[in-house]
Amino acid sequence: MKKWKGRHNRFVKISKLVPNYTPKQIASHWKNYLDPNLCLDTLEYEEKKFIAEWIRKYRTSSGVIHWKYVVNDLKIRFGKRHSENKVKNYWNARIKREKKFKNKGQKEIKDENNEQEQGKEMYTEGNERKFIFHFVSSEDFLPRRPSKITIASLLNFDNL
Repeated sequence: MKKWKGRHNRFVKISKLVPNYTPKQIASHWKNYLDPNLCLDTLEYEEKKFIAEWIRKYRTSSGVIHWKYVVNDLKIRFGKRHSENKVKNYWNARIKREKKFKNKGQKEIKDENNEQEQGKEMYTEGNERKFIFHFVSSEDFLPRRPSKITIASLLNFDNL
């Protein structure tokens, strides 16, 4: 990378040397994993706290988060340069986890309603859930005349 440092097309030149990868893939891998200036350690508690405060302060009105500025301010504050991808993955996982715990009670109610709609009745006895399945006649689903196909014909045993 030192050889092509400062060139705008350095990843294009590298992709010609490594034909199975596109310039975009090479640039992404360099930016997120291979750059020697990156800190590959996990985010510390103070850094996570800083990210949450930064996003609360500087998120745009439309909800856009400029990750390159978050990473730059992290480097200024803590002296470590983390990849944008690592910070973004941390934040998105945190939001997903918060939504999961927030909606956990509502999800259980929705699941119970869906089970009842699918022809099952459910009642609770203590901490156990009991299901009652309704019998459905198979006559409605099976053909009325017998099929001419036999198992022997399917297995080619007609000649025996």
